[in-house]
Amino acid sequence: MNLLGIDIGGTKTAVCIGNEKGAIVASQRMPSTSESIESYRHDMIALCRAVIEKAGLTADQLDAIGISAPGPLDCKRGILIAPPNNPGWHKVPIVEMVRNAFKVPVFLNNDANACALAEMLFGQYKGTKNLLYLTFSTGMGGGIIANGDLIQGVTDAGGEVGHFVLDPNGPVCGCGQKGCWEAYVGGRALARLLKGKIQAGNIKTSIVDKAGGLEGIDMKAFEAAAREGDPFAVAEWDQLAERMAQGMGGLIMVLNPDVVILGTIAIHCGDFIMKPILEKIPKYTWEWPLKACTIASSSLGEKIGDLASLGVALTGVRKKAV
Repeated sequence: MNLLGIDIGGTKTAVCIGNEKGAIVASQRMPSTSESIESYRHDMIALCRAVIEKAGLTADQLDAIGISAPGPLDCKRGILIAPPNNPGWHKVPIVEMVRNAFKVPVFLNNDANACALAEMLFGQYKGTKNLLYLTFSTGMGGGIIANGDLIQGVTDAGGEVGHFVLDPNGPVCGCGQKGCWEAYVGGRALARLLKGKIQAGNIKTSIVDKAGGLEGIDMKAFEAAAREGDPFAVAEWDQLAERMAQGMGGLIMVLNPDVVILGTIAIHCGDFIMKPILEKIPKYTWEWPLKACTIASSSLGEKIGDLASLGVALTGVRKKAV
């Protein structure tokens, strides 16, 4: 089976050709700019054609195309509603654009759901029937596999775990609510929180030095300072693990999954973040669902974006065939 995957991110678009086993034959990327959607469409279609040629195929040899993109989106109508990192894009008929260019079935899903599909189809825990994927990156998103099926939701908002509220008196989230899980553990929100605390308390911390100044604070500087034992960074790292454990514990209680897989930050930080999370989770869930659940960082690494878009294509083909 020849599948084309399009992974649309806030800063880049990656296109790949692969098969139903997750073997990637060719892959290439370009910037995802906020320019006019017509200009983007032209460049994206050209990139798809280049990758098809690189794989030694022609467009009529494709079985399906999968698109993984940031929400909010409408899977049924094939529309990107208003991607936050592309302010000029509104109600973009992305599926129609791609289908008109290549005349094959095209399927769309949000990036977190697509990653969950990739983990179920191609990851270390391939075939797991009850699986939860958490992006744990710039933001916090989730994809939920229950009894082998992706939980989509009535408005395609199934799995938006980053926006359940942990504390209604907490910090303002980018979505407009207060105290969302993402407001405590998303990389962008964390950087903003750290800056605010450092400024308000005139705190001396090596986070600032490692970031090259207050405005440069990011997860890398935060992690480096915490690893070196900076008191403020260590205390805040402990709070990050606490909030991760709180959110994950609630999800384990509600979903009772076989596996919880964590994305970007867990991949890069390894045991430095996983160990404290695992130590704290028992406070937030019962013993027996926790004991039955494997919690791990993703084994797919940098390939997960490509595999996510292939997972959308493969799942679409299989559902259509039923």
